[in-house]
Amino acid sequence: MSFVSEHYGNVFRALALNMKGASTPHLEELAASTATEASDPDRPTPESEPNSSDSTAKRLVQRAFDLSTLVLASSDMTSRLQQSPQCSPSAEGGKADYGISHEAFGSVRPSTAGIRVAVAVPTLPSIIGDLRLVRSSLANNVGAVALGQERAAELILMSAIAGIHAYTIGQLLDSALPLSIDMDYWNAQDDGALSLVVYFIQSLPQRLVGWSVQTVRALLNYAASTGAAKESVLAQIRAAMASRLLFPELCTGKGERRHARMPRIPESANVLSLTRREIRHKQQQLAEAQERLAVMIGTLSRVAVVGRSSRATPEALLQQVSAIVGALDHSSLVDIAAAQAPLGIDEMARSAEQLAALVQSISARFNEGIKMYCRPSLLARCWMPALVCVVGARSLVLYISGHRKDIEGWAIDAAVTASNYVSQYILAPLRSAYETIRYGTHMYSVMTEDTLKSDLRSLEDMVVGFSERFGTIDPALVRQRVENGDLSDVMRVYAREVQQPFRNAVFGDLVQAMLIQVQKVKVDVGQTMAALDKLLKSNELNFLLLSTVPATLSVYVAARWFFTRMGWWLSGRSRYTATSIQSTVRDIDRLLNIDEGECSAGDKACNQLLASTQGRLICLTHYLRHHASALPNSASAGWLGTGGGLLRTLPHAQSLFFQDIRDLESAQLSGLQKRHVVERMYRTFRFL
Repeated sequence: MSFVSEHYGNVFRALALNMKGASTPHLEELAASTATEASDPDRPTPESEPNSSDSTAKRLVQRAFDLSTLVLASSDMTSRLQQSPQCSPSAEGGKADYGISHEAFGSVRPSTAGIRVAVAVPTLPSIIGDLRLVRSSLANNVGAVALGQERAAELILMSAIAGIHAYTIGQLLDSALPLSIDMDYWNAQDDGALSLVVYFIQSLPQRLVGWSVQTVRALLNYAASTGAAKESVLAQIRAAMASRLLFPELCTGKGERRHARMPRIPESANVLSLTRREIRHKQQQLAEAQERLAVMIGTLSRVAVVGRSSRATPEALLQQVSAIVGALDHSSLVDIAAAQAPLGIDEMARSAEQLAALVQSISARFNEGIKMYCRPSLLARCWMPALVCVVGARSLVLYISGHRKDIEGWAIDAAVTASNYVSQYILAPLRSAYETIRYGTHMYSVMTEDTLKSDLRSLEDMVVGFSERFGTIDPALVRQRVENGDLSDVMRVYAREVQQPFRNAVFGDLVQAMLIQVQKVKVDVGQTMAALDKLLKSNELNFLLLSTVPATLSVYVAARWFFTRMGWWLSGRSRYTATSIQSTVRDIDRLLNIDEGECSAGDKACNQLLASTQGRLICLTHYLRHHASALPNSASAGWLGTGGGLLRTLPHAQSLFFQDIRDLESAQLSGLQKRHVVERMYRTFRFL
């Protein structure tokens, strides 16, 4: 339920409960009295009185019945209503019966506090139709208005006034968001010298057109006024063509005409300083417009506090809306005077109908008053990027047409490179890992087992043959020692032969002993390689999966960046919703903190926020609603993208967030209570 809908429900309920002033009749009595009058059998029927207003009375009572049920359902009461033959329209014998008894409304009892029923704000055509129905009913029964019809007309009138009041707030809130966007735009333009240069170039065509018009106008005026000398006319034209006329906004001071005389500016002022001065002038005007808008919204929203009947009189509400309409015509907020003397139903309906025709243009009037301080038009902002894009596109087309074959070759090479990259570094290792798991095949193998056994057998044969020449007759013992790495039989002969290396190399056994040692080294290397091969096979799956990590990670990062950029561009919304929400909640916290600092601890008048503070708060919450619509609202915990990654949110995070927003918007809570709401939001939502 939006703030406007809740405001309409609160104001309508307050007006309905205080229709009789100090006596404060209950809605059950009101509905029963209207129903009794509508179901009176002595009332003339269309057959007995052809010119009667029975049809208008029926529609009046039916509408009053609907509104009374709506008020009961929206004022923390159950919507359960015991139906009886007297509670609904029926047709018997060609005569409609709209009886509503005391027993039917007596069954309605207050329910658990906090239950709210969403009340839709009626449209302006519906409001105008209700007002015309009231006036028509009163005009057709002049001097003989029944009590039930009078109360029904009064209830419908209260609904129409509450609708006009809420619609006025809605119109003002419609101007709040564009105003914030305009302020953000000018703040970005005042960021640095480059932004100032870009803005000046963007607005240069419009400036030149205005400059030319002023120059031609000055030339025609001075040429037609007097027969001045040529030098004097040229001097005046040169003055009119001063470069500072490129900044017409600086010519207008507060309360001055549009083309008033330019205030004195130092001659040394350059274009950048004048541009910055113009931007800050627009920022100041928009800030004043925001302040006026906040005061209007805050003043209108404070009447929704139920229980303060002095603020919930229809005359006061009409006076407030009339003052808002008058304020927009004078570009400044006028003081809202006290309510006038009680008006009659017909006179009040006539005034409400006139206001209903005016409030539908409140947003347009307000925007028209600040039009010259808003952002430049879309054409003014986009002509330079569009021109760059057109020139760049033309150059690109010419380059592509002249290098088509080269570009085709580059595209094919890029596609082949990407395909090979994915195939060799992602798909092939994954396929090998699958074959290792499924079939037990091994990709990494340094040395086979048969090769190692063959080398060891050759070494044993060589040592056995060498040892038999020197008296060793047990070949099994020699083979066992060789298998254990013992070459003592060979090393004894080698030690003796090496004493005379040259002689024994030719006539002895030195060369054979050395070759046996070479074979021993080969066997040792083979055994080492076999151990390494075993280690590789036991970790082959790990190596295969690790080899795919860099390539897969790089592809994932590139794809995520691409789809994130595309999603941000297609959605047209802020890339980081949480950042905008954090900034807005911080502004709300700062606003409430400043308001609390202005109030002393024992000042009872500060229990409620000031009108300007309440209005600025509602504008901020309206801006907050715009961004909070992107929060997840699933029944389970969701995820929210932030500048630092993804954050987990609570179930129904959007509903909980909107509930806190409604607490901040409520005029019934004090500033301290709203500070507690902000603290609760910080504790509940991690992205804050």
